Parts: sequence; C-alpha cells; structure tokens
Amino acid sequence: MDVASIASFSTQLSQSQLREQVQISVLKSAQDMAQSGVLQLLDSVTATAPTPTSANSNLGSLVDVRA
Repeated sequence: MDVASIASFSTQLSQSQLREQVQISVLKSAQDMAQSGVLQLLDSVTATAPTPTSANSNLGSLVDVRA
C-alpha cells in the first residue's frame, strides 16, 4: 500500500464515522420530538376526560352484554 491509498482510506473512514454520528444525532432528535408529542397527546387526553356529571357516579359504569 502506498501513502496515498492509506490517506484515502483514512479520509473515507473518518467521513463514514462522521456520517454515522450525524445519523445517530438525527435519530435521537426525532425520538425526542416523538416523545414530546406523545406526552402532549396524553396530557390532552387526560385533561379532556369526561367527569361524572350526574348525582350517581356509577351511572353508565356497567354494560349489559347479554342483551
């Protein structure tokens, strides 16, 4: 192997490692954004959950499946 081919291989290896680091960083960023979106969705669902409005809080809690 001559010096030029070793230098070329070294450069390609460095570029490959950098590309991999960038891809991992983008993936982590996408995961963080997805996690944030899921947390917001869960918060909105629990915030808008219906509360019992009748005097009897058991009303509507049982379903007759044999009908």
